[in-house]
Formats: sequence, structure tokens, C-alpha cells
Amino acid sequence: MKNRKSGNSSLFFMEDRFARHFFKFFKSKPKVTLRPGAMPPEEVKKLIQQIGKHKKVNIRRVEFDGTPEEHPVTVQIVDIRDEYFTGKVVNVERSIKQDLDDKLVYVKGGGGTIDFYYTDGDIMSIEEDIDEIVIQQMNEKELLEILDALDLDESILISYYDMDKGGVINGTGKLIEKDVENRTFKVELSLINDIELDEPKTIEFNLENDKVLDLEVVI
Repeated sequence: MKNRKSGNSSLFFMEDRFARHFFKFFKSKPKVTLRPGAMPPEEVKKLIQQIGKHKKVNIRRVEFDGTPEEHPVTVQIVDIRDEYFTGKVVNVERSIKQDLDDKLVYVKGGGGTIDFYYTDGDIMSIEEDIDEIVIQQMNEKELLEILDALDLDESILISYYDMDKGGVINGTGKLIEKDVENRTFKVELSLINDIELDEPKTIEFNLENDKVLDLEVVI
């Protein structure tokens, strides 16, 4: 009798375990409700993986009724997972102001990061930002000629692409150091993207890695 009872108990345990595993398998598949005009989750995931991390993209989402959001959100892809990807909201002016004031809590335009789940079914389009595609570094030979001709402490205008902030920075200041042979130089900026700095900011450039878009003398 004991053996028979033990056998039945083991069989019951195995059946129960199989049933729980069976139902768990189906429960683990999330239900996807696509909003009108939205991309299927598989397409979103595939596209994001093709674009890759650290790229800047414009994401337009769609409302429940199929109305596209008025403005796309621009983010820099900072992480890609199986279920979602994370984007850091790009707002160059906000980043600059945060650099100036550690206690800054809010700047118009928002910021922070957003997790985009593939199964949310609300992404209408994803486009790599135009800056990432068309921005090209100024001709290096021409840039080095300008740099060589500049005197230290001479007033300059500089435009460059900031990878961390994900956007173009336009600065006004002066040249404080240069090494034409090693293709490096330093500037001290007092105005960045029309934001007047309380204290000048020193930035070092290495043409091996940095994208300088324009450099000219203030006349």
C-alpha cells in the first residue's frame, strides 16, 4: 500500500509541476496591442539593434486613437535589452545649464532617461538623427592652418559636436593653448549656445577624436 501511495504521490507531483510549467510558459508571453500606425515589436527591436548603442535617434510615438505625437522625442540610445531599450533624452541646453549648476532641478524641455518596451506598441517611427548622419568634421588641413595662424588669447568662435550631450555646441571665447604638430588645442569659452557662463569653461580638443565643425576669428 505504501509503495502504491508513494507512486501516486510522485505521479501527482510530476503532473502538477508539468501543469504549472505549461501554464507559466503561456503566461510569460506578453499580450501586444498595437496602436493604429505603430510598428510591430519585432521591427522596433530589429531596427534598434541595427542602429546600435550611443546613436542619437528621433522617436515618434502614437496615441491610443492613432494620432501621432506632435513632436518626436530625441534620445541617445544608452542600453539595449531583450524586452526594451533605454534612451537618454537629448537636450543640449539643459545639459549645459546642469553643468553650470549642480543644484538645478528643472529646465524647460525635460531630460532624464526613458525605457521603451517593444511590447508597448506605441512607436510609430524611429529615425537616426540628421546630426549623426550629415555632420562632418571641418577639413583637418584647413583647420590646422587656421590654428597655426591664430595667436594665443585671440578671440574665436568654435563649433563642435559634443558626443556626451548628443548635439552641436557653439562657443565664443579665446584660444589659450595649441600644439599644431600633435593636433591638439585648448579654448576658454565664456558663451556656449547663447548661454553666458558665470565662469569661463576650458575645453581641450584632440583632432584624433573630437569633431570640430568650424573655427574662426572674432572680427
